[in-house]
Amino acid sequence: MKLKILYFAIFLISIHSYTQNLTEKDLKKAEKDLLVETDQTKKALLLNRVARYYIMREGSVQDIETSSRLNTQSFEIAKELGVKDIIAASMLIDGQIAKASKKMDLATILKKDALAYSKRNGLKNMEGEIYMDMAFDFPVEDLINKEKYIRKALYLFKGEHNLSAEADAYYYFAVIYEETTDSVVKYAQKAIGIKKRLKSTEFSREYNFITKAYIKKGKFKEALAYALQADLNNEDSDASPRSLSTTYNQLAIIYEKLNIHEKALIFYKRAVIMAKKGGNAKSLETIQFNFARYLYLRKKFSESLAVMNDMKFYDGKDCKIKYLATYMLLYCQFKQYKTAKTYFEQLQQCNIENPRDRQAANSAITRYLLLTGQADKSYPYIQKLKEQALKEKNDKNLLEAERAFFSADSAVGNCVGALEHFKNYKSLNDSIFNNISSQQYNDLQLKYETEKKDKNIILLKQQSGIQKQVIRKAEILRYLLIVGVGIMVLFIALLYNRSRLKQRAQNKINEQNEQLKILLSEKEWLIKEIHHRVKNNLQIVISLLNTQSEYLDNEYALAAIQNSQNRMYAMSLIHQKLYQSNDLAMIDMAWYINELVSYLKECFSTEQKINYKLDTECVELDVTQAVPLGLILNEAVSNAIKYAFTHKESGEITVQLGKQDDENYRLVIKDNGVGLSKDFELKGLDSFGMNLMEGLANQINGTFEIQNISGLTIMITFRKRSSLI
Repeated sequence: MKLKILYFAIFLISIHSYTQNLTEKDLKKAEKDLLVETDQTKKALLLNRVARYYIMREGSVQDIETSSRLNTQSFEIAKELGVKDIIAASMLIDGQIAKASKKMDLATILKKDALAYSKRNGLKNMEGEIYMDMAFDFPVEDLINKEKYIRKALYLFKGEHNLSAEADAYYYFAVIYEETTDSVVKYAQKAIGIKKRLKSTEFSREYNFITKAYIKKGKFKEALAYALQADLNNEDSDASPRSLSTTYNQLAIIYEKLNIHEKALIFYKRAVIMAKKGGNAKSLETIQFNFARYLYLRKKFSESLAVMNDMKFYDGKDCKIKYLATYMLLYCQFKQYKTAKTYFEQLQQCNIENPRDRQAANSAITRYLLLTGQADKSYPYIQKLKEQALKEKNDKNLLEAERAFFSADSAVGNCVGALEHFKNYKSLNDSIFNNISSQQYNDLQLKYETEKKDKNIILLKQQSGIQKQVIRKAEILRYLLIVGVGIMVLFIALLYNRSRLKQRAQNKINEQNEQLKILLSEKEWLIKEIHHRVKNNLQIVISLLNTQSEYLDNEYALAAIQNSQNRMYAMSLIHQKLYQSNDLAMIDMAWYINELVSYLKECFSTEQKINYKLDTECVELDVTQAVPLGLILNEAVSNAIKYAFTHKESGEITVQLGKQDDENYRLVIKDNGVGLSKDFELKGLDSFGMNLMEGLANQINGTFEIQNISGLTIMITFRKRSSLI
């Protein structure tokens, strides 16, 4: 009985720990365990933790989809087994997925549902986790609600004696008060104290956050102390690449500010390597940008531009202030002022709300104006820099503003102003950098190196014992290696032989494919050339008929020639479209009808005002159908123009082409003219035009119908053929 109770308690502890984020190392182990885990409860827990890892990684759309898929599996298993903790955890992750997908209203609803479920089932730890997550759904400036929710979470965790979650709550207090350095240090130290009680060695998250707070305030002595602590802690806890990249990035920034450039360069390079290894795009972008900015300030402009171009996070379209500003200043240094100006103009058009972005933009524009000889225009931007620095009590930015005023005054010849601002600059510079003397820095560095050396001695002793065991195993491995190499050589030889045979066959297939491509290309060219020549020949015939008509006085002969010209143009238009198009078989009938009707409008000059109404769907037909339909259209529209409105001042000709049902299409040409005589009958009619249209309709296996109501309507119904090519 006691054993069962103990097992149940251990299981509950594992359930409560699901909300702790996995590291990259934990993730690989969890994914391996998932492949072999048979216990459904443990499998649901593993699925839940991995799903949480992907949604908390701030990754891509693929991460969101992966998290959603795994979370669904976890929820279904937990629901079937009735494991309420995992059900609540899955409900929370659904809310986090909605938030990551920018569906904020849905995220709020889902998280409230998870909270209500946790309260109904007495899941205090889960309730606290949801409160802590929801705290960060409020706007950045809404500290009251953020603190309120985290305090609710902290109260619940304390009631459940969940020390790990308590530590997280204190850390998140530090996060929301990141602008108040004292609060950051107080809450982060509380989190570290609780972790030490739990015998945990992972404090780098808290150390890094304290370091970040001190860097913001320009307190580099304190920042360096905590950054070195974070570096030592990373070694103790076998930290992830992401944690290492954060620490290295902060150390690089601190050493840069302290003008210790040899170390700054080393740590920037380490930070970039770790960020790439960690695979977090946002972290990599931040670190690469810091490195590019550092290289720019060190006047290594080509290297800085290379780092900027290596960053694949900016497409040049959005108002990303830091990118625009850095590219603008870099191209100034390369004397490419025209390129720099495009970034300058784009920067000026940006609507900047974030104070840090505003400070970066004003700083960059000031430098641009000074570099391009426009110092007189820089004063408003320098003044904004100074006002913001005074408001935020940021000595580092105030120092930059005083230096900019000095440069601007010197450029415009204001010697008195330049001297005054230079004095301010020197005084402020001495004040900042006297805060950490060379001796203090050396003391910090010595302490760091001593602790590191002691750890290395312990590590060497451990490695010595391991080395002896390694030597014993080396001989066995050597013999095994020889046998393995022999087998591998044989296997590689077989693979190579098979690869050669496959390569020969593939080469032969590739040659045949190339020959087929050449033949196909030649065929397409020949077809286009045929269409081109047919079109040219028809145009020549049209021109000959036109020339012949100049020598004729007979009205009927001239009309016959004109009708023949129109029919030939209708055919030539199709051949023209075919040789100009990539599709050598099909004609866009909507385009064709529009072109042909436009041509006929120009050919006939009438006293009546005729309105042409085209209603054609997007239909593509092959040549064998397009040509007969074109001739029918030419015949019907020509007859309508000439005869339909002989006793009317105006009229309307409508052309429609569209799908009648699943198989048939219909071409309709109608006018609201005088129509045909009442005793008209199609059979036995001696009319070349009507006979021609009826014959062409039969040619495409279509039906030819005439309606003599309120004018004349001609309808051709046909079935579309497939392409010939």
